[in-house]
Amino acid sequence: MKKSFLALALICLLPTMASAIDLSEDGTFKLTGFYNLTGAKVLSGSALSSSEPWVYQQWNCPCTIQGWEYASVYQKNKGFQVNQESLIGVQIKKDFTPTLSATAQLISRANNPNDGSRPTIDWAYATWTPSESSAWTFQAGKMRIPLYYYSDYLYIGYAYPWVRPAPDVYGWPIYAYNGANVSYRTQLGSSDWAATVQAYTGSYTQRNDAYDTKIYWTDPTHESWKNIVGATFAANNGVFDVRAMLMTYKDSLWQEDAAGTRNYLLQVQDQRTRIMGVSVNMDYKNWLVKAELDQYRQVDAAKALNNVYKYALFGVGYQYGAWTPMYTYSQYTTVNEPTEGRKTQYLSLRWDFRKNTALKLQYDVTKDKSHYSYPFFGDSKLLSISLQGIF
Repeated sequence: MKKSFLALALICLLPTMASAIDLSEDGTFKLTGFYNLTGAKVLSGSALSSSEPWVYQQWNCPCTIQGWEYASVYQKNKGFQVNQESLIGVQIKKDFTPTLSATAQLISRANNPNDGSRPTIDWAYATWTPSESSAWTFQAGKMRIPLYYYSDYLYIGYAYPWVRPAPDVYGWPIYAYNGANVSYRTQLGSSDWAATVQAYTGSYTQRNDAYDTKIYWTDPTHESWKNIVGATFAANNGVFDVRAMLMTYKDSLWQEDAAGTRNYLLQVQDQRTRIMGVSVNMDYKNWLVKAELDQYRQVDAAKALNNVYKYALFGVGYQYGAWTPMYTYSQYTTVNEPTEGRKTQYLSLRWDFRKNTALKLQYDVTKDKSHYSYPFFGDSKLLSISLQGIF
């Protein structure tokens, strides 16, 4: 990990960095931030019923993938690694009027094969409301696709109980969109339930993305999601939090020759694709329950395409003062052969030992359920520790 990244991380740990920073005297220009200093070690692993070391793509295994978007892979032969998921980010917001603002989020990652090690702009969008009390909100620019419950907070580790949301559920090659959305907030009758409905549209192209290139194809591979149209519904009553989402888009996956000619892979060219999901969370007294169920569907009989992924997680935790132990189970699988799949059990412990800061310890046991003739990532046992906070 580069010295500059370590220096930046240490700055974030200073006690004085405990609240939003005003960048202007009138308070209309603010900076907030977050950091994850994460290290992990693969304790053991095997593939195809053998504990002998193997190589998958460029990785020496036993190994385990914990971040699909940025190909964050831990390898047993490298010992305790802190350069796969550690990051620091800042959000900058400028209020031009009480109803118009602009927001940008920049993140510097220790591991960023998509854009190198330099800071990248994850968000850059404008927000407008018809009035200060309006239930309607309009946004346009670059934003995260709301594929999952924790989409907006995926890299803000302080926002969730684990070291990281379950990789079996969280991770696709495209994770942002350039476009617009509209949302409407309302109270559901005279009940305690408040709801938000959102619709969004846009597109995004990721060239030489880590997910496709490093995990599956080796040679530079590009992917584009066009004509994205999606909607989410979320409702909360202070105890239960439910969310449903549905999205369709046209997917293209290709490589290019020296002349720039496209070679589409797996016949995926402007292929209509659908992703849908539902999550139910409960926070009652000291009990925490997390559940999420999703499906990815790319089916075209004329092209013999039957790409269907099913993925889910379920977790139960209990808060004892500053301590939150939790058990979580997750899995994903494809319906076609050769099947790709994985099942993971997690034991995690969160310690909120000071304001805006949490220390987390996690033990993962992963079983590779893929039906490949070659060793994929395989089974693994991973021990992780992470210091996460906001400022």
